[in-house]
Amino acid sequence: MPISTNARGRADLSEPQTLGGIALDVLRADILQCRLRPGTRLRLEELRERYGMSISPLREALMRLESEGLVVLAENKGFRVAPVSPAHLTDLTETRIEIETLMIRRAVASGDVAWEADILGAFHRLSRQQKADPSAPGAISPAWSREHRAFHASLSDACPSELLRNFRDQLFDQAERYVALSIGFTAKPRDDIGEHEGLMKAVLARDTETACRLCAAHIRQTTEKVLAATDALTAV
Repeated sequence: MPISTNARGRADLSEPQTLGGIALDVLRADILQCRLRPGTRLRLEELRERYGMSISPLREALMRLESEGLVVLAENKGFRVAPVSPAHLTDLTETRIEIETLMIRRAVASGDVAWEADILGAFHRLSRQQKADPSAPGAISPAWSREHRAFHASLSDACPSELLRNFRDQLFDQAERYVALSIGFTAKPRDDIGEHEGLMKAVLARDTETACRLCAAHIRQTTEKVLAATDALTAV
């Protein structure tokens, strides 16, 4: 199965990888898009049939996903998709804001013209995508998800800390699950393009305070929508 790596090291289907890497990618994608719902028991035999893979790479992938916080392993109970809750989402939100605004501050201080060009390109690609998946009502478009991740990564790519980037990626993955759970919730329409454009302009203007304020507001607005969709969190 061909795989390619998207922004910040996450993978899509296009270039060869090891079986363990493929298992990791397909399992992570199904967890993030909630095709494997929070709390779902992850039995190796069922996963082998679902993905047509041997047990060894699947077990390897599950152990990796446990280290990322997307899977939990309970003694005598096996693997399960990590649960969700309003308390976890609130904690996740505030931690993301702390990390992402810190990274934006560092990126603004050290970013160059090439970094600025990457942000412009990432926003342009994102603005050309539809958030809803026309082939799967109630789901997020995989193309939008890919470009959304790439755009947010581009804002802080000039941050020199690899540790912060890795931590940010894990937090972003956790947040993606909550967005997928709430996508079908009817709420006031959101100006996604406007929010992202405002954030982009503030970063490019090197207006650190405005960029951090907009980043925090953007993340919190997503959280408010998810929390409003209480059924999404209480039904899992």
